[in-house]
Amino acid sequence: MDKINLSHNLLGCRFDNWLRLKRSNPITDRKQARFISVVTFFMGIPALLEWLIFYRPIKRTQIRRDPVYIVGYWRSGTTFLQNLLTRDPQYGWFDPVKTVTFNNCILMKRILARVQKNLLKDARPMDNMDYELDLPMEEVFAQATISTQAISHMLVFPDGGNGVKYIETAFIDEQNETKQREWRTAYDYILRKVTYLYQGKQLLLKSPENTCRIAELKRCYPHAKFINIYRNPYKVIMSTINMFTKEMELLCLNEPAPREVIEEVSVDLFERIYKKAIRELEEMAPEDHIDIRYEDFCKDPEGYVEKIYDQLGIGGFEEAKPYFEAYLESQKDYQKNVFTLEPSLRDKINSRLGFYFDYYGYERITG
Repeated sequence: MDKINLSHNLLGCRFDNWLRLKRSNPITDRKQARFISVVTFFMGIPALLEWLIFYRPIKRTQIRRDPVYIVGYWRSGTTFLQNLLTRDPQYGWFDPVKTVTFNNCILMKRILARVQKNLLKDARPMDNMDYELDLPMEEVFAQATISTQAISHMLVFPDGGNGVKYIETAFIDEQNETKQREWRTAYDYILRKVTYLYQGKQLLLKSPENTCRIAELKRCYPHAKFINIYRNPYKVIMSTINMFTKEMELLCLNEPAPREVIEEVSVDLFERIYKKAIRELEEMAPEDHIDIRYEDFCKDPEGYVEKIYDQLGIGGFEEAKPYFEAYLESQKDYQKNVFTLEPSLRDKINSRLGFYFDYYGYERITG
């Protein structure tokens, strides 16, 4: 990479965690890696001070209302749904400052907000949406700053395809006890910290990899609610391939994975996630989860939000309705990306994801 990426997602990494990642992965983009090392080292000083001052209050913080989770594969509409629901002021969530600069988000909040306002402009390479400081981000990027157990590290260390090892971190209940403990400790801490900053508000969270650990999240937070948004698998897979490709181009510090590997990973991960998610959602009480078809949701988002609130027993819809309407009005001119489905990819999707077509009622394209 010739140009340093000033919005790299590991620039807010805790210095010791960056060193662990650096030691366990080959690096060819040494210029970017040196820049990350310098930034994380100097950011580590105020981060340590923040930790010393706030660690005890954060650890004493009780998550009295378990989170509401939006689950679904990448490019299934999870971002649109979270952006909309977080307009309800009763929720707390991970904004860009609390996410990519998680370790410095208290003492340096105002400085980082000014910096990120400029750096995050046009920072979503996979679609036509902008990052804004008043919109949520995926909590996995906060966890990735303090833990090696984060699937987003796959984008930074793809290693020609060998970096898919980070996929396994998403299937946390299949990992050994040491890795499970590291994940639980880091995840619970980031949720407590943001709950502390929001003075006890219920968190509304979205990270696509949560879709393959629904049962584990339910064990950790027994009263959590889940909104499962699903979409036509052809469109999802094509868009995911585009997303992974573009994000690796921006973030990777070694060799990007070739197209055929990204394609295979996208289909394989989709298959693994939904075989697990469907089973775990079916085992849940009806009042704890709801399935939302993306195509129907886009036709009547406000109506479906009311349905979500009713089924999950969430109050405050009428009070939040003006905020929902204002956000929907701001998005009326949004244009979705359009992709061409190659026959080889179509056939792979048909052969691997038949269970998904049958379960969610999508029609196969055969020729």
